[in-house]
Amino acid sequence: MKKSILYIAIMTGSLALSSCLKDEPLNLRFTDYIPADLDDGWIISTPEAEGMDSSIFENLYQNSFRDEIYPTLKALLIVRNGKLVSEAYIKDPGDIHRLHNQMSATKSITSLAAGIALDQGIIQSLDTTVYHYLPEYFDSDIKKREITIRQVLTMETGLDFDNTIHASELINHRGSSLEYVLHKKLVFDPGADWYYGNGNPQLISGIIQKESGLSMAEFIDINLFKPMGINEYEWESLHDGLTYGAQGLWLKVRDMAKIGWLMASMGIWEDNAIVSEDWIKLSTVNHSDYHNYGYYWHPIEDVAFYASGHGGQIIYIYPDKKLVVVLISDPYAKGYKISNSYEDLFSQIVSSIK
Repeated sequence: MKKSILYIAIMTGSLALSSCLKDEPLNLRFTDYIPADLDDGWIISTPEAEGMDSSIFENLYQNSFRDEIYPTLKALLIVRNGKLVSEAYIKDPGDIHRLHNQMSATKSITSLAAGIALDQGIIQSLDTTVYHYLPEYFDSDIKKREITIRQVLTMETGLDFDNTIHASELINHRGSSLEYVLHKKLVFDPGADWYYGNGNPQLISGIIQKESGLSMAEFIDINLFKPMGINEYEWESLHDGLTYGAQGLWLKVRDMAKIGWLMASMGIWEDNAIVSEDWIKLSTVNHSDYHNYGYYWHPIEDVAFYASGHGGQIIYIYPDKKLVVVLISDPYAKGYKISNSYEDLFSQIVSSIK
């Protein structure tokens, strides 16, 4: 069943839930963090078997269930050496089987789509202009014709796309989403500054659909999801039928972890090259002089990187340590501080490696 792009039903339910929970426990009682064997391709192991200190795990998982520390956290999953070593669902055990809204972590999958398209020659070069592919959607501003795909990926197009105003307008726009984005005025020359907005990833979606003949969701399904055994997902489209490049992807938590392990393995999944190692390395390091940002991934001092969605939808990858951490949170909770920051939690997990 296709979810509404506005997420109205979920938001309404979540808001009602948070108001009710103010007088009741937010989280379940902690029992354990032992992953279930679901025969879904994951090898189950333990922290100790994978060289991690289980006493640290016990403490961090107990804290994860404490209302006052992480009130919006819903799930925490850890992979080491390609094996699932811990997993817990803080609000509802049934969340293990549910699809979860990735919010802006969707952009990182759009980055993978761009990388695969580049590997296959569908995108000629990151320095090719958007105008080369989509000339019919531009207005008369000649300067916009200089915008490159690289600048689209680094949020340096200069297009005046303010998420507080234009994100909802894009969702509700009945015409071409590409024209809507490209008709925004330039607030700085392409490449001269950084300006985060949901419009840029939509241009990647449009280019992939025009050049491949497939929607970006179909392209990813064939080239990424199916080869990795990701069979249950939803990726929403805008009114013009284009896959929503900035948001709208729904995945299971364990499938988020598959994406993480693919990235940690430099594009290899079960001995198959899904995306080139060059793209993994290129897309996950800083490319901006104005903001620490890769190609829709967030680098951490060139040793780790993560995908991030509003409210705390995170895939954290530390390749050298063969570590992936996935967590999901309630992005709609009201009345509580949304757990956007999990630095201390990640620090504890990294410190557990012996």
